[in-house]
Amino acid sequence: MLARLADRAALLMTHNRVRRNVPDGCRINLGSGLTVAPGWIHVDASMHSLLARAPVPLLRWMYRTANTVKWIPEDEYVRRLTSHTFVHADITKRLPFPDGVAQHVYLSHVLEHFYLAEGARILREIARVLRPGGIARICVPDLAHVVELYRQGMRREAMSYFYTDEEAPALRTHRYMYDESLLRDALMNAGFSDVKRCAFQQGEVADLEVLDNRPEETLYMEASKPG
Repeated sequence: MLARLADRAALLMTHNRVRRNVPDGCRINLGSGLTVAPGWIHVDASMHSLLARAPVPLLRWMYRTANTVKWIPEDEYVRRLTSHTFVHADITKRLPFPDGVAQHVYLSHVLEHFYLAEGARILREIARVLRPGGIARICVPDLAHVVELYRQGMRREAMSYFYTDEEAPALRTHRYMYDESLLRDALMNAGFSDVKRCAFQQGEVADLEVLDNRPEETLYMEASKPG
């Protein structure tokens, strides 16, 4: 079983290395996890995205052995992986898409898991794959919200945005935090224009009613690539 799993993983990694046949005007969801929307290309570095469209018995085995996906039922887990488009990729590297191919790029609760310089590279890559006039929606925990928690005496809740109670994988910890001003500067430095703050499930990017989440803590920003 494990040998077959390794063979399947190696095959999928080869197929997902470069995407030359991506349709112009596509929509790309970076660091998607299992938060998916129809018609989007979902990019993630997890084993789940690596094995998307694998045989159903293998997906069911994956679900039963992973503790991080129990927030959705097993049948829904299988449906998402078999009916949506996934690309397995490390988003800190060059994204496996041609220049100027995407109409929308969505990135939610991902950027804060990288150091500032890494985050800047990710934003530049987003700008590269967007076509002129394309829009990126970047969603992060709002530093202003965290500061307000601390001011209200909810110190443990505030500290959880900066530190974990126990050792955790790097991508489960925060390495930088943004408020509106900091994120605006980061987007402008990456080459974006018309940067604006948006409300929960409101903006120009498609399918926000499916993709947006955690409105009580999230800063939502949209920015366009100059034409």
